[in-house]
Amino acid sequence: MAIRKGKDGNWVVDISNGFDPITLKQRRLVRKGYKTKKEAIEAEHYLRSVELKERFYGAKITIPILYELLKEEDSINHRKASYINTQDNNYNKHIKDYFSKVDNVGKLTYEDIYQFREHLRQKVAKNSDRPLSTNTINKIMILLKKIFDVGLRKGYYSSNPAKLIKKLPIEKTKMQFWTVKEFQKFLSLFEPEEYNIKLLFTVLFSTGLRLGEALALTWQDINFSSNTIHITKSVYVNKGVTHISTTKTKAGTRRIVINKKLSQELQDWEKQQKHLLEQFTNNSLTLQVFQNSPITITKNAIEKQFKKIIERDNTLKKIRIHDFRHSHASLLINQGEDYLVVKERLGHASITTTIDTYSHLYPSKQKDLADKLDELL
Repeated sequence: MAIRKGKDGNWVVDISNGFDPITLKQRRLVRKGYKTKKEAIEAEHYLRSVELKERFYGAKITIPILYELLKEEDSINHRKASYINTQDNNYNKHIKDYFSKVDNVGKLTYEDIYQFREHLRQKVAKNSDRPLSTNTINKIMILLKKIFDVGLRKGYYSSNPAKLIKKLPIEKTKMQFWTVKEFQKFLSLFEPEEYNIKLLFTVLFSTGLRLGEALALTWQDINFSSNTIHITKSVYVNKGVTHISTTKTKAGTRRIVINKKLSQELQDWEKQQKHLLEQFTNNSLTLQVFQNSPITITKNAIEKQFKKIIERDNTLKKIRIHDFRHSHASLLINQGEDYLVVKERLGHASITTTIDTYSHLYPSKQKDLADKLDELL
């Protein structure tokens, strides 16, 4: 029997694991110490699914078991750590507790999943008085569908109750960005001792780098002979701890050519930084490009600094740090660059992303066409 009560009153899972090919003795997988029969049943399903790789239709399976199976698949597929962490956060914050009493996922219906989404629409975001954003809700629903898909592939049930739930429509907000004049006004707000931060934002505006990509840069990533920056990694934060990972997408790994003026500013700063920190390191090439102390700069520190600096002038249009990417894209478009150049600079995985995001910034060609028709007709 797979599940039995032990002499100590706790439940035991005892599963056959086939026969030893040498001794021909039966091998068993035994786990002890479960307080309730329900816990033991869940453990049996997990052991059969994960450790014995069994497929069995009609089994009572729970969300936590399916999520463990999904994590195992993600590990095999070498998913990025930052991706896994975001997924864990969404699962633990929004899915785990809601479905904690469900002892058989196979019984869940479309209506159950629809009600879960309605629950999310009423939920207030953490550290905020606002409801969860539509984009966040859609991401949670995508994760839930992925969790159900695992059970479908394993043969635990015959349909995915989340499959027919459509994405909530996302209302596009007006894109915010700065012109060169607005950016120059922003630069005038910095104090001399904040030069390293000023240089960071100059790089963001001039290259379109993501903040995480800029903070992951060391001097080894900059080639002053060719005036190029090689982006290969990015900083992300998980539970308050800073980590370095690969870029967001494969296309995110790229080389960006920088203008000569910015190149000279970076070279001058490298010399200044080397002098500032020479007593703390034997190899200045490994220093974070924008640090001005032995401690590296974090995303959180930059966000706080940005908020403090932008508040020095209440006439300056308020934007987010991510909007420096949009500002750079706008700058390129105004200079007549096409979609492919913008895509390469920003490191978009698909040209579709570039077109969907920035098509409205491109001047209409219809007036030019009308003028040509006037000349022809």
